[in-house]
Amino acid sequence: MMGEEKGKLAALCISASVIFGILAAYAVVNYLPKSQLDAAKEFYDIETAMSVSPSDYIYDLKAGTRAGLVVDLRTPAQYNAGHLVTSVNVPAGQMSEEQIVAAFRRLPSDKPFITYCYSSYCMLSRKVGKTLADKGIFSKHLTAGWLEIQRDYSGYVVNGSEPGSLSVSENETVGVCDPTGEGEFGC
Repeated sequence: MMGEEKGKLAALCISASVIFGILAAYAVVNYLPKSQLDAAKEFYDIETAMSVSPSDYIYDLKAGTRAGLVVDLRTPAQYNAGHLVTSVNVPAGQMSEEQIVAAFRRLPSDKPFITYCYSSYCMLSRKVGKTLADKGIFSKHLTAGWLEIQRDYSGYVVNGSEPGSLSVSENETVGVCDPTGEGEFGC
């Protein structure tokens, strides 16, 4: 009987050691700080997945496709004075979180939302994107804001309360980023 108990105890110790080893390995792999290179890779993976350049958006429009519904987050007066063609207005800076979410839920959602605000360094679009994600709504971020759009994409600006439609010459360039080739490294 003594030998049998020692065998069970040994098996139990071995099993506990294996389980502890697996847990320790999991902790090491998942909870150690990331290297700078790993952090950079993660950042660029996320940034390229969540960002849309105005050039890409305009190219898609010219090709007859829409990458998403562009949403201008500025005030109605600012939107009416000029906005990126085809964009709709949700004046997020004047709304509560609940109002923002409700406004986005009322928009057509067959394509991703692509938000922009005052400038590329303005955080409003990013904050709205985070709020929407927290509420289960997917959105992307336009890499330019109104400051850059009116300066670099003036041929694609319309005035008034309506989104407007694209009516542009095939020969017209698209802003400051006008790649001539195709491929994954285009603007």
